[in-house]
Amino acid sequence: MLNQRHAAAQAVARELIPAERDLDAAIVHSAKLAIAVVEGRKAAKLPLATGQEALTLIAGATAQLVAARKQMIEAHHAFRETQIEIGLGAFSYGDIWECPPSSEHEAAPLSIVA
Repeated sequence: MLNQRHAAAQAVARELIPAERDLDAAIVHSAKLAIAVVEGRKAAKLPLATGQEALTLIAGATAQLVAARKQMIEAHHAFRETQIEIGLGAFSYGDIWECPPSSEHEAAPLSIVA
């Protein structure tokens, strides 16, 4: 039974981390697209309203990607809790460090160390 839980956790981890990376990449591409629209309009000396509808849609899509990223982070935290609940807390499934605090918790304050 432990082997089955371990195999299931590995399968989830194999998909979770690439999904997180893909969301980050999609946000970057979407932001670059918005920049290209603005810079392209300026370079072509077109009126400010040119491409505005598309730019608004791109901005909305980017906001949705950022919201999806937040949900993916929350899912990651939930998977970590589930991992502990099913007795797999001693195993690592791709994270090098513990998950950082979620938005629900205060992050530890930073301090300068000499």
